[in-house]
Amino acid sequence: MKKPNIKEIRLKYLSVSVLVTLFTLILLQTAGYLDQQKIICIPNEFLKIINSVKLVIATIFFTTLLLRISIKRVYNLFDEVEESIFYSKIYSWTIYSIGAFVILHHFGVSLGNITLFIGLLATGLAFAIRDVLLSFFGWMILLRKKPFRIGDYIRIGDDVGKVLHIGTFYVLLDNTDHLPENFTRIPNRIFLEKSIVKLGTNLYHDKITFQLSAIPENHKEIQSLLVKDMQRITNKNELLSVYIDVINEKLLLVVEYMVDFENRHETRDSLIGLVINHFKNNIHIPVK
Repeated sequence: MKKPNIKEIRLKYLSVSVLVTLFTLILLQTAGYLDQQKIICIPNEFLKIINSVKLVIATIFFTTLLLRISIKRVYNLFDEVEESIFYSKIYSWTIYSIGAFVILHHFGVSLGNITLFIGLLATGLAFAIRDVLLSFFGWMILLRKKPFRIGDYIRIGDDVGKVLHIGTFYVLLDNTDHLPENFTRIPNRIFLEKSIVKLGTNLYHDKITFQLSAIPENHKEIQSLLVKDMQRITNKNELLSVYIDVINEKLLLVVEYMVDFENRHETRDSLIGLVINHFKNNIHIPVK
């Protein structure tokens, strides 16, 4: 039987920081015990400092350990990923806040003083970190209102990609499925300022617009042949359409189709050549 490699053994609830904190707490507790047994003599001033440090370290240790034990269970309480992210973050912030209040109360800071301090701090920081606060509120809106979900393909401004993660301050968009490290980090505040185009979940919805100089007489037949050739290239029938439209007094040919995200560039290139071939006498190419 193969011996497990020590590097493959992972502590489920204890990390290096937790172990160091626990070790420090044990040392301080041992020093206090030795002083009580008169084995060593520690001045009262140092004992007060040691007791305060012990409280701080013990609070940090137990809050961190509690989160490591329970955060995954809180995350798994919800079926939707966005709900799990939102409530697990709220839970962790609540635990850390309780720990901070315990420490501040030990040092003689009353609840009223804490509230006043937080109010003054929030007022001052609101102007200094406006973009950070906007990103935080954007994060809450994205998780609660769900304009898109993790795994959706979206377009925001000039950025297009698959939503990998909705973080507290950034949303990660995957540009290419075969290059996992190639992603774009979009600040959450951008989603409050720009329009979001949801392009699909399993497939990517794309649209190409061509300017026409005139409508050919047999355009119905040409469009029908174009649709059949598009089906052959995309291998998809969902939302596949070709139609003529007028926008801003310009005669346009619009092509819409669904495609696998990783093949979008190759498919778009093929379809552009296909449309030009079918409407070669009517495509208007402006000359600069």
